[in-house]
Amino acid sequence: MRLGYVGRAKTTLNKVGRSPVPACFLTRVKACSADHEDRGLVIGLSPDPHRPAHLLLMASEDVELTLLNLEGLAADSMGQVLWRRFNRSSLQIQRDSSDRLVIPRDLREAAGLGLGELIWLGDRNKIRLFSLENWALYVEIEEADLDFSEGGSLATERGRTGGLI
Repeated sequence: MRLGYVGRAKTTLNKVGRSPVPACFLTRVKACSADHEDRGLVIGLSPDPHRPAHLLLMASEDVELTLLNLEGLAADSMGQVLWRRFNRSSLQIQRDSSDRLVIPRDLREAAGLGLGELIWLGDRNKIRLFSLENWALYVEIEEADLDFSEGGSLATERGRTGGLI
């Protein structure tokens, strides 16, 4: 079993829109490619309307697994709706020989990615790419989601967190 992407890393974006894939994610990116010569990744705008704009990247095997998981769902299910939303903006890109990506301008603009520092976040079968501003907002929203003012607690959530807490 392959582990998912975990953790975060800082990166930079240059004036051509090129950014290196962080080394901490590269092993899985390579392992989830159809063969070790496959340098393709699928990139698109995150479909989540409740989070700040950012990009999602997936290796080909991760895309296949996502599609297999969606196969049994009804066409109007939330999973199918989110996939269609992601798919409208997604495209296949290639890592260069130095494992860098050139992120298309329209996707950079839609996600608010400018020159300079960016944040990569490993999230199970995908990698998220944020501007610093949208990353700060994402963290703020995620922290607010941990509000247990209605009587819940981390202890009551333990069984639903996969043993994380």
